[in-house]
Amino acid sequence: MAISHQTRWLLIATGLIIVATAIIVSRANQPTRRIAPLVADFRVSGAAPALSGATLATQTDTLQISVAPQALPANASIEAITAELYTALAYVSARTATAPAGPIAVLILADPHCALHGAAYTQTREAHVYTCAAIAPERAVNILAHEFVHQLAHDHYGDAHLRSDPILLEGWATWGAGYYWLGRHATFRAFLGGQAPLPLVTNHLGRPAAEMNTLYYQWASFVEYLLLTYGRDAFDRLYRSGNGTAGSADYQGVYGVDITTLEAEWRAWLGSE
Repeated sequence: MAISHQTRWLLIATGLIIVATAIIVSRANQPTRRIAPLVADFRVSGAAPALSGATLATQTDTLQISVAPQALPANASIEAITAELYTALAYVSARTATAPAGPIAVLILADPHCALHGAAYTQTREAHVYTCAAIAPERAVNILAHEFVHQLAHDHYGDAHLRSDPILLEGWATWGAGYYWLGRHATFRAFLGGQAPLPLVTNHLGRPAAEMNTLYYQWASFVEYLLLTYGRDAFDRLYRSGNGTAGSADYQGVYGVDITTLEAEWRAWLGSE
């Protein structure tokens, strides 16, 4: 009997989730890896040994991975990184309850200034991370976990994803990356420890890396609050209602209260931890 395209991806996602769960449980008692912010300068003096030569490519059913020269340390294992990326994709798929709708091209690129940052081009199904040989490869995996959630969001919400409210767009991607961004903390509420210095409705573009990261963690905690308080169905309606600017989603129409009231309630929730 022929298996439908939708059923095939469901089976793949289920298998990935089982593998990820086993690996994550096995790591529970290991030291926590350092979390990687979305944008981080990592400038070093002197040269670091790096994988060089032609671009290395690994193609599998779901991830098509390319590694540029000088992007990773010389002792990096492409096979190990591939396994880590499959674990990350399985984890975020389970956390967001969304299976990938098709293959994802992963490009691990060398940043000439050794700055760590990522981007998702969800219409062409590409996830990029910029890194260098002086940065531990697992930090690139942390970034790509976030970018994978952006792709899954496009797969789930369709073109509405392209105009979503940045509070929800980046908050969902950061929340969805969970383990890969939380360090030793169990939740984003606990991560913030009651501290949220920036207003939720803030333009993140062009800000210093530290402020961008602060916003992303705040937005992830806000998403966490909305999910716990109002549920996923309401959140899905909210995500689809934005027009591309911070605070533009229809908070009043979906939740019956405006963003200002929601922010006050969220801040009170943070402080009650």
